[in-house]
Amino acid sequence: MNNITEIFPVPIYNAILDIDTDKLIKMSYEEKEKNPKGRFISNKGGYQTNDLDYNNYKFLFDKIFPHANKYYGLFKINAELFLANFWTNISNHRDFNKTHTHAGSCISGVIYFKTPERPKCGNIVFEHPFSGIDYFTNGAKVDETTNYNYPAYYWNAEPNLLLLFPSYLRHYVEPNETKEDRISMSFNFGTRW
Repeated sequence: MNNITEIFPVPIYNAILDIDTDKLIKMSYEEKEKNPKGRFISNKGGYQTNDLDYNNYKFLFDKIFPHANKYYGLFKINAELFLANFWTNISNHRDFNKTHTHAGSCISGVIYFKTPERPKCGNIVFEHPFSGIDYFTNGAKVDETTNYNYPAYYWNAEPNLLLLFPSYLRHYVEPNETKEDRISMSFNFGTRW
């Protein structure tokens, strides 16, 4: 008897939301005007706000929460999901985010407001959870890319795209090779019981 059991799969949730990107782009620039220094965490260059006030963005999270709860349901965890923090990212020419995770959170996500000239504005890249996947192929040519042999998954950024993923999943954002800003919002959900 021969069986295959797939272990440790990593689900990524994606949806296109009906949101007012013009309003959200305007709000992103207003946040930058209020606090021009911002912060640097995983971003190399570019601008990242400090954590933002939920009351100002409730209209957006009213649309995100149903998706987050649906996604969280896949994990069958007996705890309540809550929004821990969120911030806006404005990345210009050659700005990028280095490889990182979102420690201390359960589910993380990103929603894109402005993505000029895709994919040149920079994809989000999810790394294989097994950091040694490259050793598996040992430099051999891969005849066909499958879920078992690719080291990273490149996701094209596009306006209104919502992505949700486990906070432990290592990821980075490629450099924005355009001369226009790429604007997104990132966020973390925690759990309480």
